Amino acid sequence: MIKTLVVDDDFRVASIHAAYVEKVPGFVLVGQARSAEALVSSIGSLHPDLILLDLYLPDHHGLEVLKRLRQPSSSAINIDVIVITAANDPESVRTAMQCGAIAYLLKPFGFPAFQEKLIAYREMRRQLVMLRQADQVSVDRLYASLSGDPGVLANRPHSTHTLDSIEAVLAEDAGELSASEVAARLGVSRATAQRYLSQLEASGIVTMTLRYRATGRPEHRYKHRGHVVSQDE
Repeated sequence: MIKTLVVDDDFRVASIHAAYVEKVPGFVLVGQARSAEALVSSIGSLHPDLILLDLYLPDHHGLEVLKRLRQPSSSAINIDVIVITAANDPESVRTAMQCGAIAYLLKPFGFPAFQEKLIAYREMRRQLVMLRQADQVSVDRLYASLSGDPGVLANRPHSTHTLDSIEAVLAEDAGELSASEVAARLGVSRATAQRYLSQLEASGIVTMTLRYRATGRPEHRYKHRGHVVSQDE
């Protein structure tokens, strides 16, 4: 679960955002803060993965707080931040980006817009966990998923267990396997195996080669990168 901290000086708005968080699968609300100092003091005890940060706080501006969190000495430097604000001036947006905010959501908004941002963030985290070796394709997909690209989100696998099982099958086999062979070993359909294999390839976990046959289309063969010999070896 992604531990989420809501920061907003308006208790009614904070309560709405907190309720929104609890409606999105994969997220859990760990607390609410009404000020910059309350946010900073609560990080050590709440250990959030994600902060939903308003900019108009009573004691310090949210962007100053974000800069403080991004100081090399800060214990919160690795906590992700989504800015949620009514500030629509370009300078605020640019500063938030420069300070490492992963998204910027403008008030007012409804639950669908809020949900879209959190799902995109959840997808980005999932792809990062899966990523073994970055290439340009996998990096581009990470950024596309964070922006909520509908093509990326629509094609993502729906079961982490199935994804892990398919990766394990490839990791245990030193050779190359087709989608049909993977499907037979796990007892799933070929289409299901193919969908998850494509995701593993896009994430850089497996490689895909084409085996040409005498007739018909070439067969896609998949191999876990743990068994791929580097050209430098």
